[in-house]
Amino acid sequence: MLTRPDKDALRALLESQVKEKLQANPDAVTTYAAQPEPERKRYTSKPTVQDKAFVKELEQMRADAEAGVIHRPGPTQTNDGDAGIALDDYPGLKDAGPPSDQ
Repeated sequence: MLTRPDKDALRALLESQVKEKLQANPDAVTTYAAQPEPERKRYTSKPTVQDKAFVKELEQMRADAEAGVIHRPGPTQTNDGDAGIALDDYPGLKDAGPPSDQ
């Protein structure tokens, strides 16, 4: 039955083989300087669709300003907290006055 050598015996065997190889050929082992670890870059998030649309709109506004184009916003409705709904939006309805007693 074969007996396997333990780790210490293997280390000694390999060390003796390396020493013999280096004595026979000293240029067999080449050492290199360690490479520096790359510097980590700062985290930057990718622009979202909204960010891209915002930048595109700004560029369009700048181009229009250079060309002398003036954009006027359309009429806006101001309601007192009605969530943007006015009676004008529903032509079939009339403004209900004070309740009548019948």
